[in-house]
Amino acid sequence: MANRAEIPTKMKAIQIKEFNEPYTLSEVAVPSPKPYQVLIKIKAGGYCHTDCMAHENAFGTQLPFIGSHEPAGIVVSVGSEVKGFKNGDRVGCINFDSCCGVCPDCLAGRPIYCDNPKMKGLTTDGAWAEYMVADARFIVNLPDSIDFPTAACLMCAGMSVYGAIKKAEVPAGGSLAMVGVGGLGHIGTQVAKAMGYKVVAIDVKQSSLDLANSYELKPDVNILATQPASEAMETITEAIKGHYPGVDAAILATDAPPAFDFAAAITRKHGTLVLLGQPEKGINMSYTNVIYRDLKLVGSLVADQADTQDLVNLVAKHNIQVEIKTWKPEQAEKMRKTYLEGSASGKNVIVFE
Repeated sequence: MANRAEIPTKMKAIQIKEFNEPYTLSEVAVPSPKPYQVLIKIKAGGYCHTDCMAHENAFGTQLPFIGSHEPAGIVVSVGSEVKGFKNGDRVGCINFDSCCGVCPDCLAGRPIYCDNPKMKGLTTDGAWAEYMVADARFIVNLPDSIDFPTAACLMCAGMSVYGAIKKAEVPAGGSLAMVGVGGLGHIGTQVAKAMGYKVVAIDVKQSSLDLANSYELKPDVNILATQPASEAMETITEAIKGHYPGVDAAILATDAPPAFDFAAAITRKHGTLVLLGQPEKGINMSYTNVIYRDLKLVGSLVADQADTQDLVNLVAKHNIQVEIKTWKPEQAEKMRKTYLEGSASGKNVIVFE
């Protein structure tokens, strides 16, 4: 491990001290890594919808806690049992703090589905601090070409949508719809194109479609979801010319209730719907779409460490862009309110010096 004297004892951190109350910028102790952990000097910590849920006490988190589950930074201390990482490494951390190690999924090598995990910024301290400890099983190396704010966004938004694309199991050269082109979707359209798929971008806002269309890896088809699904199906079928009308799979990257039936209606017979969104009142889809057209609905949480490393490398190789607005730690509460207004697009990230 590095000389502890080189690391300060106190640090700035953005805490949730009371649920549904403004964020607090505090001075707290710098944590020490356990043998299986590294200490990361945080450079950027992202913000997304799940942070709102934590702030509202969706996870029963013990107060106070440090927010953000999208960390990126530099390793400054390495635990005695850690292999494969060293001081100075640029890393991102997928949003797990630890897993139980004894449940069926842990024993089967699927720790992201652990029955009793601790989650960064959701059920334990997260990335909105100058330093953060991380389990080496949940960190990935960052290519030099990826800046820290972009990397932070990949640690939840990016790996969530990448995991969903993988779960869709669309054959090479097939078609995929990204339903909801927000913080996750605008990354997902580019990633899916980089993976060789025909991509349909669907959103209720023209500005979101315009954003997706501004990238080099742009969708093949853009659909404004205010039009009838039957018209959208015709447009998609004519553009992608698949064996069946519609797309092979649709990624539901939105919480908006009308999006679910729309997605089902534009997915081909025997196709797949992958759920990423977390609608408060659940999912509502017509049985005629699901039953008579033999659609499969699968859930997707996040990518694991290996897939997240693949994603990071893919982003670097194809220069995939992320729409980002950066904020200082002192602006955390302003950022939260701006997000809740719904006027901004892309991702919000707190940047530490």
